[in-house]
Amino acid sequence: MSLAAEQVSFAYYGRPVLREISLTIEPGEFLGFLGPNGSGKSTFLKIILGYLKPSRGRILFSGTHTLPNQEERSRRIAFLPQNPVLHGSLLVKEVIVLGRLPHIKDRWAGYGKSDWAKVAEVMEILGISGLADRKVTELSGGERQKVIIGRCLVQEGDILLLDEVSSGLDLNHTIEIMEFMRQKSGKEGKTIIAVLHDLNLASQYCDRIVLLKEGCLRYQGGPREVITGNMVEEIYGIRALIQTDGEGRPVVLPRRNNGED
Repeated sequence: MSLAAEQVSFAYYGRPVLREISLTIEPGEFLGFLGPNGSGKSTFLKIILGYLKPSRGRILFSGTHTLPNQEERSRRIAFLPQNPVLHGSLLVKEVIVLGRLPHIKDRWAGYGKSDWAKVAEVMEILGISGLADRKVTELSGGERQKVIIGRCLVQEGDILLLDEVSSGLDLNHTIEIMEFMRQKSGKEGKTIIAVLHDLNLASQYCDRIVLLKEGCLRYQGGPREVITGNMVEEIYGIRALIQTDGEGRPVVLPRRNNGED
């Protein structure tokens, strides 16, 4: 499913947060959404989800239509929040199966065999089948993140929205999760929009990068086009040396501020 923002603007209590954001995201694209804190990245995700209504503009899906209601959005769009709340008494499998709620036709009947089969399948893919009967409070940070990802995946949405998916994770878990998401977009055609803070992570895994500052879209394009020393200085206010890895992807090396020009 493609997604297009047409001149999307939003303000909190009269304070502009997003200013006429227009972009198109194609099916199967892995888009990195970056920018300083407070630039409007998470707000944009909430508008896509329908949690917030833009003060101007609209979001279109597959080029021509809006999703009719929140129930339909829940079936088509999966969301990994920045700070997920997990009830301590729930088991891992009970958290993951919550992602099946949008697909239940009879809420009184509860989850069916197909729902639990999907949960088992996703846990196997993520390598957390052995955690199924553990309480979420007993898990490490990386394991909890996988559980939340599992909840997103059983939702079977066409679009995955990831708000700082690597927050609080060590390097090993970060790379594992980003590789997994890269596979979901490349092999399964999922459209992924990931709010990130790490330019090098975005360079390695994203097809395209969008950079916001003060609610405005300043740059968009492939990592090789967008990640430059001038961009880093303009958006983040620091100087950086930009090198390339063995595959030609940009690598950002921030320069220390030693008080010299």
